[in-house]
Amino acid sequence: MTTAAGIVVIRNINNHPEFLGLIALKKDRKRVGGTYDIPKGQVELGENLLEAAKRECFEESGLNPKIISDSYSNGKITVWLGIVEEEDEVIIERNPASGLLEHEGYDWVIPEVMRRNCLSYLLDHIRWAEKRAWEYFKL
Repeated sequence: MTTAAGIVVIRNINNHPEFLGLIALKKDRKRVGGTYDIPKGQVELGENLLEAAKRECFEESGLNPKIISDSYSNGKITVWLGIVEEEDEVIIERNPASGLLEHEGYDWVIPEVMRRNCLSYLLDHIRWAEKRAWEYFKL
């Protein structure tokens, strides 16, 4: 059963996608392997999955991406593909509920880099998003 929802965020750079890679905390990188996370989190009472994904994306990155895909789920995490403008600013702040910093920063990376360096449990989600991104750009 899905307990978390998120958005794989991309932007268009000359008809090529760049993925938003949130740099996971060192303890998470060490525990699960990989560097890059995506904006995601737990579904709160009264929220549907997409509402939770959008809220988490805004809380963790300051972005409100346009959803450009159906959803993908591995049974635990459901994600959508979302796109932002090149000039949209990523803002990494402390979690509003816990006051804790959830990511060390971010990078915009090409799909291959995201795939090779995502947190291990996100690999299927990233592969799915990469395919959808290339379809979106029709390349």
